[in-house]
Amino acid sequence: MYPPTVIEVARKRFGASQAQLALWARTQQSSISEYESRRKSPTLEVTERILAVLDFELALRPVVLFETREHPEIGEYVVPERLWSVPMPECFGQIQVLGALLNQSRPQVWDLSVEAERIGFYGWVIGRGVPQLMLESVDGVLLMQVWDRLDLPTVIREAWQPVLDAATAPQDTAPRDPGGFSAWLAGEAGIEWRPVRPRKPRQPRE
Repeated sequence: MYPPTVIEVARKRFGASQAQLALWARTQQSSISEYESRRKSPTLEVTERILAVLDFELALRPVVLFETREHPEIGEYVVPERLWSVPMPECFGQIQVLGALLNQSRPQVWDLSVEAERIGFYGWVIGRGVPQLMLESVDGVLLMQVWDRLDLPTVIREAWQPVLDAATAPQDTAPRDPGGFSAWLAGEAGIEWRPVRPRKPRQPRE
């Protein structure tokens, strides 16, 4: 089973029907249906145009790979190569999982807008080790805020710690000009724009 296409995800988040989207995008409903069912592949230009009428745009994000490890006491667990982000409002939404995964008859629901429930869910899903579930629900920044309060086996906590440390380590790269704003403003004002070079790491004092 394939995951939903970006067109379907955007359409449902916007709250539109296929017919409405087709009307706004000036195409046929059958085309929208074929794109969402993967019977037909739209060009990148068509995809961007359809997403634009729903107030969405395509964005690049790095692929997060997970390493599967084995421990004699807890069995298999996974460790990501880096942290990632979950966009708002999804990172504060409600999560529902099959009750059988927690040895209970009813589905379990966590409200991630409540810190205590977010702590409980993060601890459970990281301990459970399901990458796709983690990628769509665990936000890296929110994880770092509650990391010390998660109920995790020591082996998993120690395996994940370098990943969290790397996320907050000083970056040996040039300072960014978000959106090119300073460069644009300098051009408008007739001021020469000279990007600052990366700072050299400070040498520890002896």
